Amino acid sequence: MTVRGSVGLVGLGVMGRAVAARLAEAGVPVIATSRTPATRDAAAAAVPQLAIRGTPAQVAAAGPVLVLTSLPSGAEVAQVAADLVGGLPPGRSLLLVDLSTTAPGEAAELHARLGAGGHAAIDAPVSGGPTGARAGTLSIMAGATVDALRAAAPVLAHLGTVVHCGPPGAGQVAKACNQLVVAGTLVAVAEALALARRSGVDPALVRSALLGGYAASRVLELQGGRMLRGDFAGQGKAGLLAKDVRIVRELAGDAALATPVLDAAGRVVDRLAARAPDIDHCAVITVIEETVP
Repeated sequence: MTVRGSVGLVGLGVMGRAVAARLAEAGVPVIATSRTPATRDAAAAAVPQLAIRGTPAQVAAAGPVLVLTSLPSGAEVAQVAADLVGGLPPGRSLLLVDLSTTAPGEAAELHARLGAGGHAAIDAPVSGGPTGARAGTLSIMAGATVDALRAAAPVLAHLGTVVHCGPPGAGQVAKACNQLVVAGTLVAVAEALALARRSGVDPALVRSALLGGYAASRVLELQGGRMLRGDFAGQGKAGLLAKDVRIVRELAGDAALATPVLDAAGRVVDRLAARAPDIDHCAVITVIEETVP
């Protein structure tokens, strides 16, 4: 399978728009759609180079061989995949590159379903958020055959660095590991900043000190700064992180692995998501500030 010409994109939320902007900046023609007119209109305004269609089937009918998806759940990815296949011109095959975070089992099922129809898929969840997408510095964790990944590599190279983690589903296992670390680190950073404040020390100064040592991380740098500013209107929704935590729990259960750090952090994430699913996940500090004695 050779990828030439336009690339399809389904999902124009905050992450999808950032991906679209990066590809457009790189000169890649993008034919895109999303579930609602509002998100399509917002994407068209933010990225004027986009060719917008009303449905996934219309994206597929326009002819791209490679279609990226950036969606909230595995169920939505599966439905979009079916819609794309239904809209393909006769004789055309599809290479679906799913940037979403889903369960490894869902990813494997998607690969099998598309493969049975003569199509191909790559589970390619990403880390780095919209900032990384716009800068082309995402970490892309791929589960795929060598041939499929080779075909998609020129497009994915515009978005970041690809690591071929293994066969179908392996990318989602890697993303689950990533989210385990992210959730634990988010809550640890929130606890550290709250502890500094409660102990009478400026948490901004503590963060600056920590950034120079072993405690340094992108979470401390970016999300820690936002915690200090109270900037919770951002881009990593608490509800989506809670969904990711559930995926990690299920994967750990299947592996008979105890995850005490995830267990503790996950309870904090779940509490935040229950009351404000659309708030940025750095708002875990508001939960910590309520519960630290």
